[in-house]
Amino acid sequence: NDRIQFLSTIGLVYLMFSAGLEVDINQFMKVRARALVFGIITFIFPQLMGMGLGYILGLDWLGMILLGSAFASHTLIAFPILTKLGVTRNEAVAVTIGATVLTDIGAFIVLAVVLGAKSGGGISVIYFIELLVMLAIFTTVIIFGLPRLGKLVFQKLSGRALEFQFVIVVLFIAAFTAELIGVHEVVGAFLAGLAVNSMLPRHSPVTGHVLFIGESFFIPVFLLYSGLITDPLTFLKSPQTIIVALGVTIVAYVSKFIAAWLTAKIYKYTRSEFWTVYGLSHAQAAVTIPTLVIGLETGLFDATLFNAAILMILLTSITSPLVVQRFAPDLQTAATDDGQVPLFGRV
Repeated sequence: NDRIQFLSTIGLVYLMFSAGLEVDINQFMKVRARALVFGIITFIFPQLMGMGLGYILGLDWLGMILLGSAFASHTLIAFPILTKLGVTRNEAVAVTIGATVLTDIGAFIVLAVVLGAKSGGGISVIYFIELLVMLAIFTTVIIFGLPRLGKLVFQKLSGRALEFQFVIVVLFIAAFTAELIGVHEVVGAFLAGLAVNSMLPRHSPVTGHVLFIGESFFIPVFLLYSGLITDPLTFLKSPQTIIVALGVTIVAYVSKFIAAWLTAKIYKYTRSEFWTVYGLSHAQAAVTIPTLVIGLETGLFDATLFNAAILMILLTSITSPLVVQRFAPDLQTAATDDGQVPLFGRV
């Protein structure tokens, strides 16, 4: 009912916030040129192939674009394996992580434009310009203003509870403001995660407490809600759902494989690096699930496509760690760290 849906919305905000916290901006700056190339390739191919699949399925233009963005992003589900193996400094890994920044932000921009066009009755040049200007101002304030504010606040405040409350307030104000300017709340939550990531250490007690609340309750409620609106019996009742699921799965695997293969050829990565990049970049979860839920709730996707895509997410979430576990142990890592200075001094 409405209560579960409300709690799941909070879980969605937490999920996108944690996705922003996972992005290492400093590591992205080290390999930004190559990450930019891979980010563009691994965004464009899935976006176009997803739009082609949407055309075959008979979706309208907005549905085709949104479906493409669901494939364009990726989730670093297998990243803890790399941390455990101690190979996160490998260039191919760093490039993949940097590309995640670009694909996630690109997918969110597409989501914002599609939702704005859906609510506004269509895509017009004036609307598109207004949305991008508002989004640019909002992003600038969050990314550059919030870390400075946070530094002042954390210097003045003392006490774990106050620090926790500050991050919570920042998270939900960012999500609410994003909705006010005409984009989805997940955009604000993701940007808030990037901002908090730049002002606090990755494993700080404050972010640990914030994520504990989300990961132990709200995010599971969101996943529960996603399961509640999924009908697994359609795979038995409707052969069409199986066909659509097969198409969705093929697009997810093939598009990311092509992007990883091209990047490996351009930068002459080893076989292990290529498969590790592919293993990291083909998992769909953090951005794809909310995109599918939003598409279903707005009527851009039907139940058949939603159920088929959920199956694809399940499969890619299983195969991604398996591929990384197989090939990541053979990666070569840099002997020393460059000691890059953060964009802002972390508290």
